[in-house]
Amino acid sequence: MKKIKFKIFMYTKEFLTEEIIKIRKEIGHDNITPNIKDIYYNNNELTIITPDRPDKSIIIGKGGWVVGKLREELGLNSIHIISYSDIILQEYKLKLSLEHMNNLIKTNNLPRICEKSLNELKTILNKRYTEIYQKEVLLDDFIQKNINKEPYNDKHDTILALSGGVDSSFSLILAKSIGLNIKAVTINPGTIILPKQFHKNIDNLTTMLNIDHKYVKIDMQDTIKKSLSGKIHPCGQCSKNIHQEIDNITKKYQIPIQIYGDLLSTTTHSITTNNNITKINMPSLLYMQKHEIKNIITKFKVKKIKEYGCPLLHEVHKKHPHMKDYSIQRVLRETRAGNLESGEAANLIKTI
Repeated sequence: MKKIKFKIFMYTKEFLTEEIIKIRKEIGHDNITPNIKDIYYNNNELTIITPDRPDKSIIIGKGGWVVGKLREELGLNSIHIISYSDIILQEYKLKLSLEHMNNLIKTNNLPRICEKSLNELKTILNKRYTEIYQKEVLLDDFIQKNINKEPYNDKHDTILALSGGVDSSFSLILAKSIGLNIKAVTINPGTIILPKQFHKNIDNLTTMLNIDHKYVKIDMQDTIKKSLSGKIHPCGQCSKNIHQEIDNITKKYQIPIQIYGDLLSTTTHSITTNNNITKINMPSLLYMQKHEIKNIITKFKVKKIKEYGCPLLHEVHKKHPHMKDYSIQRVLRETRAGNLESGEAANLIKTI
């Protein structure tokens, strides 16, 4: 694993260990000595690497008190705590994604018209792999420097499925930053599935980034009726309907790239080609974690929707409580994949 050169940081692992022990004692936590594998410092942000997740928990403390007080005492902008066991998984998945993208480029399976943008995306992916301890900072810096970039192509080369949620909003922000000429499309089945707060996120973001955007109405009455009667869980059928409509639009306008905000289709499934259309699941290609996505989208005034799911799903949960189990499993899938921290997952599950 390649390490990066950083500015000299005045504190050592030993100093930080003593500070953490002192803070834990002051706020009444157990007297436990944390293990710190490594530390990295850049731009007034500190990253602490622990051997495993238990040491990460010791440094964070209950409710984040320990790491919060440590950040205040050191006068840092932020402190990131990462367990090395998690990094091993992240590095492996990023390596597979990079190998897959390189193979698609080598075999000429990606649209040549978007070559410049896709090469920039590959460079971002490579940096996230080779400079993994600073992958969040590097991506944020790239977006801030390139968000006003003009598209490389004069005509639309990308259809982006924009729901107004955090994942698709992040995908739009990054796609704009790599110079794609985007036509953002929101499939609108009505407010029972796409409520007004999502409309606000969509309208604000597309206006801020000057993105061509269109709402496309779709009839999902059959899905709604079956869901409310308890015959199906709505999420799978809703997603299928949206993908079919996006496919139809992409073919109609003969646009070579589709982008989605999927987090789970990682590695070889993060970019696929079929019938001269390249489908990119942007967050899963870069193996993004939810906290990374949230940190980026908040700078573009995208508001996170705190509850899990749409109004239709909430109504299904009320009428058919057993359907909550399927929703919880969807949250746990992202947790097992490493996209959600356990605390984030617990908060989402409480809203189900």
